Amino acid sequence: MADLAVLRECLCVLVAMAAAVSWSGVVRAAEALGMNWGTQASHPLSPKVVAQVLTDNGIKKVKLFDADHDTLSALAGTGVEVMVAIPNVMLDVMTDYDTAKEWVRRNVSRYNFDGGGTIK
Repeated sequence: MADLAVLRECLCVLVAMAAAVSWSGVVRAAEALGMNWGTQASHPLSPKVVAQVLTDNGIKKVKLFDADHDTLSALAGTGVEVMVAIPNVMLDVMTDYDTAKEWVRRNVSRYNFDGGGTIK
């Protein structure tokens, strides 16, 4: 009985994959490819290396999960569009407008200049 349930589940997955593949031919190709980049890792790469990998692979957009200075500096001048997220541990203090405005000034605006980062 368990084998029949597993077989049925595998069949459902295969049907879903086949449908996705056939549907992908109908959908337009993506205009840009983006990725998420988190800095909390057991084996982090140098921001300069990651920025080079992004540009070498045609990645046009990246979402950062913090406003790390080295990361934003490495992305400056690459043309990669950056979206900076507020770290989860700071969400409660960002309910105050002045605090949020100061965080953006210190952590985002300073990288948004000609030749700097393309921050959206």
